Amino acid sequence: MSRLSHTPIILSCIAISMALSGCEKKATGQVAAVVNGDEITLQEVNAALGNANIPDGAQKDKARAAIVQRLIDKRLVEQQAKAAGIDRDPEFLTRQRELNQTLLLEFYAKRAQDTVRVPDKAAIDKFISDHPLNFAGRTIYTVDQIRFPAPADQSVIAGMKDLHTLPAIMQYLTSKGVKFDRGNNKIDSAQVAPQMMQQVLALPPGEPFIVPTPQGVVASVIVGKEVQPLAPEQAQPLAVQMMRSQELDKVIQQRLKDARAKAKIEYQPGFTPPATTK
Repeated sequence: MSRLSHTPIILSCIAISMALSGCEKKATGQVAAVVNGDEITLQEVNAALGNANIPDGAQKDKARAAIVQRLIDKRLVEQQAKAAGIDRDPEFLTRQRELNQTLLLEFYAKRAQDTVRVPDKAAIDKFISDHPLNFAGRTIYTVDQIRFPAPADQSVIAGMKDLHTLPAIMQYLTSKGVKFDRGNNKIDSAQVAPQMMQQVLALPPGEPFIVPTPQGVVASVIVGKEVQPLAPEQAQPLAVQMMRSQELDKVIQQRLKDARAKAKIEYQPGFTPPATTK
């Protein structure tokens, strides 16, 4: 038999080996289920259980079984989407990169937070004294508010800067074909960054302030308020959280500055940022 005649047999063996390796995945140990060769791990199940808000007294076994079925359904839809080529769609790939970046930044910040020291009592007391809007002068503001999805055309947002009432903004959005929802909401000054709260309070009465959020754009006008000072047992942990958050931001910004100084960045003509003046 010639050497060439062995080729089909060798290829067949390789194919069989690959098929068998796919079949070797078993729902055992740290694997809760296998869906067309894709494993669903106990770590995934436990994470889903932790986010499910299962009421006390519920049967854990039934809840876990329901969670597994939900994960299996998700995995089946994921497999169908991949079979349809969704994972190669340019828009999908762009969104996937954005989500990956967001998740990486979140975990990077968590790790960096371990380097931020816990402030002592004197520093905490001074911080509370220096930020009355968040503590002794904490106020619950009632706001008249409209919400709408962030438009793809950023000039729509830019066109709102000279509008000084909510009705004017509503009329403007309607003219641009942007749908919005309107309703009342509450803003707790203790939960807002002091600098931002000061900017809001510096606006003329009835002047809307516009805030972009992950869910869209929000335009609000303060229509009422009620002072509700924080008790000391509430103020202390909030102050620590705010102080550590500010310190973490400084750490991240310094690391970003260092990374940018070392990075090699090339721009296509027309995309170079304007030179900064000292």
